Amino acid sequence: MAIEIERKFLVRGNLLPHLELGQRIVQGYLCEEPQIRFRLLENKIVITLKKVQPDGSRFELETEKDMALPEEGSALLNLAIYPVVEKVRYRLPFAGLTWEVDVYQGENQGLITVDVELPSLDFPVVFPDWVDQEREITHDPRYFNTNLGKTPFSHWGQGEIGNNLYPRV
Repeated sequence: MAIEIERKFLVRGNLLPHLELGQRIVQGYLCEEPQIRFRLLENKIVITLKKVQPDGSRFELETEKDMALPEEGSALLNLAIYPVVEKVRYRLPFAGLTWEVDVYQGENQGLITVDVELPSLDFPVVFPDWVDQEREITHDPRYFNTNLGKTPFSHWGQGEIGNNLYPRV
């Protein structure tokens, strides 16, 4: 059984290094509990099942396949229970970890977040200066991708956005 320990933060966009070689992701959901999501990546389909554990970690089971026909992706898009989320993901190594920076597109344009997967719950994290460690959003439901599909970032009021440390790009 795969267990995922992940933390998510807002990004100080003005301190981000130059981003290159990003991967475009179109992400949708087929079920909320347990969470079943799909990702369309160029010519691949990735299906993931996730279930939150009592300690905050998540059970994760993932499978991927080559997309034989464009109709397969279209069929998944039609089955999505919420509007899909589009983003470009960049992987940046720092202090022995891979930080995944998501630059959201479409209705969520302007939002930039970063996820880091940890090897254990008590792993000591060293943060890059472009991660706003004071703005952890791991448990903030507004930033869950399911909710970004339902209520995109562009529909949030200024009070929900906060002090704008992550400028709209």
